[in-house]
Order: sequence, then C-alpha cells, then structure tokens
Amino acid sequence: CYGLAWAFTESDYLEIYRLKGRDFTKLLAILVEDFSGMQKYIEISDEQIEFLRQYPHPWSFLGKKKSDFILPEWMESEKYQMLSIRVAKVCLPTLQHFNTPTLQFPLFLTSANLSGQRESKTLAEAREVFLWVDGIDGGVCDRPPSDIFSIGEDRELKYLRRNY
Repeated sequence: CYGLAWAFTESDYLEIYRLKGRDFTKLLAILVEDFSGMQKYIEISDEQIEFLRQYPHPWSFLGKKKSDFILPEWMESEKYQMLSIRVAKVCLPTLQHFNTPTLQFPLFLTSANLSGQRESKTLAEAREVFLWVDGIDGGVCDRPPSDIFSIGEDRELKYLRRNY
C-alpha cells in the first residue's frame, strides 16, 4: 500500500495522529535509509540483517529498542520498547531513482489511509484522502500489506501479521 513518510519531529508525530484519526495506542513505524540504520535503533545481529536482505516479501521488523537510543519525551518512550522498522532501500525501491538529498532519516512511516479504512493502492487514492500528498509514484500496489515479524530469543520467526 502507499505510505506517508514524516519527519522525526514532535509536530509531525502529532500531525500523523491528527490527520489519520489514529489512536495513540497504535504505534508508528520508523523508516531508516538502509540496513546499517537498523543497528542504530534496535538490537539486531548481522545474521538477522542478512535474513532480512534475503526475505522475498515486503516486511516490517519489530525489534527491541537499543538501550543507548533515547527517544524524545513526546514519544512516550515507555510504549516504544519495541520498534517497528522498515528500510527505505527495500520498501521504497523507486526512491533511489529520485534526487532526495534533503531527506533526513529516520522518518515516521504509516499507511496513506485514515485509521480503520482501507489502504491506498495508488498515489491518486492517497491524494483523495490527503489532498496535499506530494510523493513518489511507484505504480499500482497490487500486493498485500507487509509481513510484520520479529525474531525471538530462540531465533525463530514470530509473525504478528503474515500476508504471504
């Protein structure tokens, strides 16, 4: 589905919830630029990163927040002991075709829909909901939403949502 990426600021954090009508109990995902970015925010091994590099479907990875990554107070950090991470070079492959030198990671990422409504499958649908959307058009999204999982201490995949 189409997503909205927002700056990692308090004003954008609050604006996401306001515009989407999203409940604050639904946490936001964090978009990092590349796989090395994951290691700044969550506890993840090189072996787990290699698994994610090879994973054949869209994914969101839920990992334990690194103790040295201090979240801003406005994020209610007690809720964010686990962080949902996506990698821009994987979930936004068309991004590399655009000159985006001002894009600062990390970003907040959420689907381009009102809370509880169906996801936008085209940029035009996203603009129907959020008229001001200025984005990168990756074409029609005809695949299910991403798998969401973590890797447990037993090294087993634990799916929170599996669509593939």
